[in-house]
Amino acid sequence: MTVAATAGGYLDGLQRLPLISPANLLAGRPLVVVAPHPDDESLGLGGLIAAAAALGNGVSVIFLTDGEGSHVGSTTFPPERLGRLRRSEATAALAALGVPPECGHFLALGDARLSSLSSPGRLAAMDRMQAIVPPDALVCVTALTDPHGDHQAASALVRDVAWKAPVTVMHYPVWTWHAPPEALPATAPEGFRIDVTPFLTMKRNAVSAHRSQHGWVIDDAVEAFELSAEFVDRLVGPTETLTWPT
Repeated sequence: MTVAATAGGYLDGLQRLPLISPANLLAGRPLVVVAPHPDDESLGLGGLIAAAAALGNGVSVIFLTDGEGSHVGSTTFPPERLGRLRRSEATAALAALGVPPECGHFLALGDARLSSLSSPGRLAAMDRMQAIVPPDALVCVTALTDPHGDHQAASALVRDVAWKAPVTVMHYPVWTWHAPPEALPATAPEGFRIDVTPFLTMKRNAVSAHRSQHGWVIDDAVEAFELSAEFVDRLVGPTETLTWPT
């Protein structure tokens, strides 16, 4: 279904997509969420992940990187230690969503390095994803409209996998919500808004489990990433969004 263009542009179009329940969206299919970094899965699709787990559909989350580049220059949490911390936070977030730890898969492809993977590295990553994804899954990856290199590279990586039908691929926006309007498509988006109201508490707990990203753990970084309360509130609402690839 195509949403008519409006004065509000692409973001307004996202907010006008047809509403659907998790059960109707999934239609019994397993869910696979591909996250460039630990926390993207909870911010973008934590409610759908919790719903899929509750429905018994089967859930897998593929973390392409460990997010080890979020706190540059920290002496207490250099990249290797930070990567281990963020893996543990991701596992805690999955638990908050009702997903067991063995359903989280960490590919450790290198934070901020997804777009520069060698050809053999890309092929190996694609093969690993194919080995994880069930043949009838709904695969969700970050949107190309996210103004973040790793998010766009993750989308391109999933796009280039030779999926066999009936695997379905859709995109979930994270940083798209804060993209400048001129950087967004002129065409209206197509997809769905998913009603995740019953799972909001679980989603918020999962987002909170990524403690290092809220400024609660590391205080000696030269350059630190921190999720703002405004950003979290924008994403932890009654609906989540999936769009069709264009």
